[in-house]
Amino acid sequence: MRIVKMAPAKINLYLYLPGRREDGYHLIDSCMQALALYDRVTVDVKTKKEGGTGRVEIKTDAGYLNSDPAKNTAYRAAVLFQQKMEDQNCDISIDLEKHIPAQAGLGGGSTDGAAVLRALFELFPGTVDEEELIAMAVKIGADVPFFLKGGTVRCSGIGEVMQEALPLQELPVLLMKPQQGVSTQACYRRFDEEGRATVLSDEEHAMLEEFLFPEETVSPIDRVKKVCRIWTNDLQAAALTEVPEIGRAFPLMQAYGAFYTAMSGSGSAVFGIFENEEAIRDLLASEACRQLEEDGWSAYPVTTI
Repeated sequence: MRIVKMAPAKINLYLYLPGRREDGYHLIDSCMQALALYDRVTVDVKTKKEGGTGRVEIKTDAGYLNSDPAKNTAYRAAVLFQQKMEDQNCDISIDLEKHIPAQAGLGGGSTDGAAVLRALFELFPGTVDEEELIAMAVKIGADVPFFLKGGTVRCSGIGEVMQEALPLQELPVLLMKPQQGVSTQACYRRFDEEGRATVLSDEEHAMLEEFLFPEETVSPIDRVKKVCRIWTNDLQAAALTEVPEIGRAFPLMQAYGAFYTAMSGSGSAVFGIFENEEAIRDLLASEACRQLEEDGWSAYPVTTI
């Protein structure tokens, strides 16, 4: 049995860190948005009657993921699901074709784990229900529950409390990433040492609610423009301290018409939301963009989905 899943990237439109739990996990308030940038995840299963012995194997075209498969999110997702299968002994083979850059804040590992869970959920119906699947996702990683849903979702708690917002589809977005990535652990450690959490006023909270769950029909671009002035990423300053190179993307995007720019997650990818795709094409053709590419930057024109 084989199934192929396209695993999308995400950006954090905003990311507030209002506190920490007693176990040390950071609480978040974030709107995550799926993007049309995908890893291709193939899950191939051999059941017991075909000689399955309970192994999980993973292969990928990304060399950095081959050193220790047991640390791979997709691998851990398969092992966790397999534990729920009782007497259905099987071998699970996972093939990852990577397109989402690593250490970028785009959820490349989490989306692969979610894709494996969704694939096995379809291949073995009745093994777990939706609630159990989300609980498994939480064990694997904080962003994995979002990728089970996709779209536009407000995530709170440590990422497991989700509210589906009115979708923001087909917004032109440009991702730009320097060669150097940002370690999530290092970024949060820097935030704990030096960072300051955003405190929203009651009026600003109301603006967020109106953006997420509007009572009137408003175009996606107008929705974003109305509220983005209060958006921020509480990890951005910490990431810039770790990798100052990140800061080169913001003024370039703004010069070519991005009406909102921010870093996603713990970085190092920066995104800009534009009025149209023509502005993104102009930026990509510019001498400034060519200079960034010579310095190791990568650029990905995408849309929200």
